[in-house]
Amino acid sequence: MRTVFLAVALTALSSHAQSCHSLPPPGLYCPVGLDAPQILLDSGGLGIDLLDCAAVRLHRGRARSNSCLANGGSKVSLNTDFIVRRDGSLRHGGVTFRLYTDPRPCSAP
Repeated sequence: MRTVFLAVALTALSSHAQSCHSLPPPGLYCPVGLDAPQILLDSGGLGIDLLDCAAVRLHRGRARSNSCLANGGSKVSLNTDFIVRRDGSLRHGGVTFRLYTDPRPCSAP
């Protein structure tokens, strides 16, 4: 009986851990109250800190990618703070970002 309980508990923890590491819904995330570059999420890619990154992984409050393009086409890697909050907002570089749903781009604070 203990084995069955342990297996169920480990399965639940595993599925919770996997959901914690998934990217939030795609879209444009605008900074709240500060002037900072917006964040763009689309099908596994991440536009952040003026970088265009593919194959992004989230782990322990960090976003990582080995494949990012910077201005001028140089290739760099990404390893930065990136937290997805329960309310769906993002936290990066001390700034909160929210999914923008208005028809116009992010407005200045």
